[in-house]
Amino acid sequence: MSRKRTAKSIFVDIRKGCNSGQVQAREVELPELGRNGLLIQVKACGLSISKIESTALCQILSNPNKNLGVGAGHEVAGTVVATGDDVTTLSKGDHVVGIIPLDYGQSGCADYVALQEFDVVIKPHGVSFVDAAGCIGDSVKAYTALHYLGKLSSGDTVLVLDGASSFGSICIQLAHHWGAKVLTTSSSEDEKLYLQNMEVELAQIIELNEKNSSLKSAAMLETGNLGVDIVVDQGIAQYPQSSSIYDNRLQNSLNLLPSKHDVISCLAVGGRWITSNSNLQLDPPNSRLMYLRCASLGFLFEQAWMLSSAQQGRYQHILMDIMEKVATKTIR
Repeated sequence: MSRKRTAKSIFVDIRKGCNSGQVQAREVELPELGRNGLLIQVKACGLSISKIESTALCQILSNPNKNLGVGAGHEVAGTVVATGDDVTTLSKGDHVVGIIPLDYGQSGCADYVALQEFDVVIKPHGVSFVDAAGCIGDSVKAYTALHYLGKLSSGDTVLVLDGASSFGSICIQLAHHWGAKVLTTSSSEDEKLYLQNMEVELAQIIELNEKNSSLKSAAMLETGNLGVDIVVDQGIAQYPQSSSIYDNRLQNSLNLLPSKHDVISCLAVGGRWITSNSNLQLDPPNSRLMYLRCASLGFLFEQAWMLSSAQQGRYQHILMDIMEKVATKTIR
């Protein structure tokens, strides 16, 4: 009999109403590798913060035989130390990078993780473990938003909200690489300086702050009143005028977010709005605006690739293309 493998891992406990957010370190038993399995020694782990709504997390992880915990990191890069009998594309000693699916119940903050052959790809020699793990999560999200949901083609105009964030900066780089005209937003002088120093030509940096919150006028002026083809958001103000129990600092940050009406008003005819908000609600006036523009709405949930076995081929293509772009400095 083979000895059970265990790994000390870090989890965020969501059992108490899915909102406790308690961080725990515990010893977990790794699953058997299986015929297509890989045992990977983790060299680097990306700690991107998941914005998945807690109720959806509970639905994904609702297995009575498992603790309801979310791994503290899903993006991993490491070395293959063992393989299953049917693994043909990878071998012991290979350097790989990939994302742990949510339903695996594993954390990237561990010595070892057990994944499947199709969950990872070879890491290029010129890319460090840290760079690979640090960019893979946001790159998959940006690739999904622009290519699969936004159907981006050369000549399109793309508006990336909050471009100075890690996800926003990769969105900007990919959109520019694919021939799009890129607009983005900033909310501080530091963010504006960061965007100006990016090695990407931006059509405009729209400053959203307490003095200026006119997203529509800036976007329409830049596009000759035609509107933008794709809007990618990382959060919008659902009810910007409503009272809130949050502290003043949080309320001020929420007020900098554009409203649903502002985002829709920026869209061109046939425009695509890609949102990360799982609980987005459109009132009839906003739906009518979308209808009059023949616009569409896409919900961005990058973990859908990992949770659907039917999409393994496309997911592998995304991972390989991203690593090629990182190796050639297209994505920084």
